[in-house]
Amino acid sequence: MKFKISVLLICCLGIYSIQAQELQKNIDSLLAQYAKPKQDTTRVRLLEKLSSHYNVAALDSAKAFAVEGVALAEKLKDVSGRWRLRNVLGTYYERKAEYDSALAQYNDALKIIDSLNSTRGYAIVLNNKATVFIRQAKYQEALELLFRALEAEQDLENREGIAQAYNNIGVVYYYTQNFDKTTEYLTKALEIQEELGKLDGLILGYNNVGAIRDYQQKYKEAIGSYQKALAISEQLGDVKQEAIAWSNIALAQVKLGQLNLAESSITKALELRDKASDPQGKVQSQITFGRVLQAQERNALAKSYFEMGLKAAQENELLLLEREALTGLAELATANRNYQEANTYLSQVIVVKDSITNKENAQAMAEMEAKYQTQQKENQILAQRAELAEAELINRRRTALFAGSLGLAFLFGLIGFLVYKQQRLKNQQLQKEAELRTALAKIETQNRLQEQRLRISRDLHDNIGAQLTFIISSLDNLKYGFKEMETKLKDRLTGISSFTSQTIYELRDTIWAMNKDSISLEDLKTRITNFMDQAKASTQGITFNFNLDQDLAADHSFKALVGMNLYRIIQESVNNSLKYADPDTISLDFKKTAAGFELQIADNGKGFNESEIEAGNGLSNMRKRAKELQGSLQINSEAGQGTTLILSIPEQ
Repeated sequence: MKFKISVLLICCLGIYSIQAQELQKNIDSLLAQYAKPKQDTTRVRLLEKLSSHYNVAALDSAKAFAVEGVALAEKLKDVSGRWRLRNVLGTYYERKAEYDSALAQYNDALKIIDSLNSTRGYAIVLNNKATVFIRQAKYQEALELLFRALEAEQDLENREGIAQAYNNIGVVYYYTQNFDKTTEYLTKALEIQEELGKLDGLILGYNNVGAIRDYQQKYKEAIGSYQKALAISEQLGDVKQEAIAWSNIALAQVKLGQLNLAESSITKALELRDKASDPQGKVQSQITFGRVLQAQERNALAKSYFEMGLKAAQENELLLLEREALTGLAELATANRNYQEANTYLSQVIVVKDSITNKENAQAMAEMEAKYQTQQKENQILAQRAELAEAELINRRRTALFAGSLGLAFLFGLIGFLVYKQQRLKNQQLQKEAELRTALAKIETQNRLQEQRLRISRDLHDNIGAQLTFIISSLDNLKYGFKEMETKLKDRLTGISSFTSQTIYELRDTIWAMNKDSISLEDLKTRITNFMDQAKASTQGITFNFNLDQDLAADHSFKALVGMNLYRIIQESVNNSLKYADPDTISLDFKKTAAGFELQIADNGKGFNESEIEAGNGLSNMRKRAKELQGSLQINSEAGQGTTLILSIPEQ
């Protein structure tokens, strides 16, 4: 069994770092000074130090002192204090995994630093901003910032800052699988940290060396490096780093087969995550613990930890971890031969993948929109300049007419007219240039969005699609290669093959939607008709009816996400009817209403009482998709009377 390991730590530069035995002593001394009511720049520095210390010892207190410091620095117009405290506040949000808030603070700090032209401040904040990008897996953006930070540290001849920049550059190369570069930069960082005797820097170095040893399958050496990092973390009193070290140790122990030791280590990590108020880290540790228990074949307890991790990931909107927890639950269900439950979890994995893809597309569109709005503002400035130039020209002509004599009036008027005409031509040229820039910006936006769609859909088709096809082929070869296998085993292989085939169909549906900017009613009708034809081929004695309102134009288009959600709701509803209702007829009606559109799916099957059944993931997913469409989903059903599903959505 393979485990993901996230051990390369990222150095979030702070201005202060002290050892554990000195930490409380220094905090007590600073609090004694804090009790004095003096309100000047000295107090701003005091609040900065308190917040920096508490970022290691107690995060909630760190935020309180940082916010107070920002307010006082603003009041005193202390420019240096303003950027320093915003940097410390950004570190607080980064440790809390609130990355948007952290980036906002770092960006504000950089704006202030630009006005001061502070090379040191520039290096510190660029490094911290890169830290957030690394945690968000935006490696190219992070690498660009880190090399700029390294250049600034080299200009300052700051050995500690150079080491920290080397470390973080090595981290990025690790995540991008460039291990030669990883080893080069991590070695440089560790050499400088050992030379300087900086304990916080050595934590990073030992953890990163451990990660490389882990990748090289030298697990005992990796544990040795992690234990060195753990000892220094305990000495510094950095609870979050202690938790990370225990998690890393646990995963290496799993790979050595030391499962009992791994369970003890991950339990310590979970306790420390709670103490450090680290929600994302806690979710990761819960899922890791589930993997450890799964390796021990303690499936019931493993399931409970996967479910805890899933719940916390959903509450904190951590989509990647949510997908990892669902995958673990699906594997457990498959191991327990509960294929229906495995199918349910894998369906949820597909929904989460769709959400991740939509979020990435939304971010790209927001970036393009920001560039477009910037271009629009530039065009407005050009237009204003043209208006001012025209007004100035008119004033000059009037002055010339009043000041000149009657004999020169005609000459001056002619000259003024020629200049005015020339200016008008110039203004028209400026306007055309502005319109051309706007058109080019729109074209660039559309091209980049289309390139991203094509890249993602190509990756899905070439990688995941090919792998699933290989699985089906392998299963079929097993059945034909071992003709004397038990019927029960052959049936199970057939079931897995059918499930994989269904996954390929759903993957193709997703790729189909991603390759389109919009989906017309004709596209949707064709897709639904194909789906219903497949359903007819796999069932007997069931009549399918699909009626499209004649008032709807066939070329009416929906956004790709809207069309995909409509198709998924229809697909889930029809599958539920076939699976549970035992109907003779399934009818689908799509019509235009005053408020928007209405989709009605009805069968004459057994029906059910919704209050008497346990709501499954199918109904939950349909309601979730209806909510994304800003619509409502109504289910009318009685035992023996069939079921009718009514989806109402606004004009799209």
